[in-house]
Amino acid sequence: MPNNQSLNDHQSSSDEDEISLIDLLITLGNEKKFILSFTLVVTLVAVIVSLLLTPIYTAKAVMMPPQQQQSSAASALASLGALAGIAGGVAGVKSPDEMYVAFMSSDHLQNNLIERFRLKERYETKTLIDTRTKLKSLAKITPDKKSGLITIEFDDEDPLFAAQVANAYIEELGHMLDQLAVTDAQQRRVFFEGQIKKVQDNLSSAEIAFRQAKEKSGLQVTSVIAETGVRASAELRGQIAAKEVQLQSLTRFATPQNQDIQRITSELFAERAQLQKLEQGSGQAVGNILQLEAVKAYRDMKVQESMLEVLIKQFELARIDEAKEGPLIQVVDAATPPERRSKPKRTLIVLISSFAGLFLSILFTFIRASLSNLSQTPEGQYQMMLLKKSWS
Repeated sequence: MPNNQSLNDHQSSSDEDEISLIDLLITLGNEKKFILSFTLVVTLVAVIVSLLLTPIYTAKAVMMPPQQQQSSAASALASLGALAGIAGGVAGVKSPDEMYVAFMSSDHLQNNLIERFRLKERYETKTLIDTRTKLKSLAKITPDKKSGLITIEFDDEDPLFAAQVANAYIEELGHMLDQLAVTDAQQRRVFFEGQIKKVQDNLSSAEIAFRQAKEKSGLQVTSVIAETGVRASAELRGQIAAKEVQLQSLTRFATPQNQDIQRITSELFAERAQLQKLEQGSGQAVGNILQLEAVKAYRDMKVQESMLEVLIKQFELARIDEAKEGPLIQVVDAATPPERRSKPKRTLIVLISSFAGLFLSILFTFIRASLSNLSQTPEGQYQMMLLKKSWS
């Protein structure tokens, strides 16, 4: 008996499911005119709206970012011994494509574009921040990991203006890179340029100090006086300067407990002590204190001249390497005014709107049929009363 009862219940449930499905199809059949009419109206509205939307054109430019090259000055630096460490801190720098994308997305570059094309007036924005936000929403900068190329896309109602802005991104990036040290040769050139300026200032001060000391002592200093001390002192001071640069470079990325830092620090201590003994020893060969000061000032001047000569040679090598790198940025495809619009996608808008209208009309039909069926039974009428009361 229990098995027969469960079988009857299952059959009754299946019958109800079939009846519910049939009822749904009947409901759809009865409301087919409404469903078709509603869907057609939504489709027509979507067509009209898509035709009224302003066409947007996308201009695309493709560029190849600067490529890192092997420095041709490595052999010359190696011949200088410890002075090779001057360029060691700036060699081997790799610039990923994301860095150039970040440059083009920077506030500095975008502010230049805003000023160049008067975008604040064009987009009718009140603040510079709002204008940058609008500019970022219209520009798309994408690096390609496989090819290494960077694509710049810009959207605008005017195809010519879109092409101009896309190309301007590359132009402004070039102007920015002219002011920054990005490649290996650029970094070495900027570094040596700064060192040359410092040594020139030191040389000017040393010449003034030597002139004053010579006038006080009355000593006629010639190239023979303390010549050995000058050479040894210049060489030793060059080694000390190189190690100081290496130490400054290492301290940016390592702790004081690093073995290289400790080794260079101990070498610097020993070489400075040796330099002090060398200069004191060479000064004792001269008579009085005024003469000693004159010879020391002469030696300092010659040391600065020697260091300046070395730095100028390395600066010229860096400039040669920078020239060999060729154009910093190479344009693969310059942006041209697009002939076809990229937005709006009218076909896609109409299709999505049609499916949405069909879905909403069917949903509305089922809800209306369900509410109608509820009102025909006492239980349903009671539920409707509770529903109205809960939302009143």
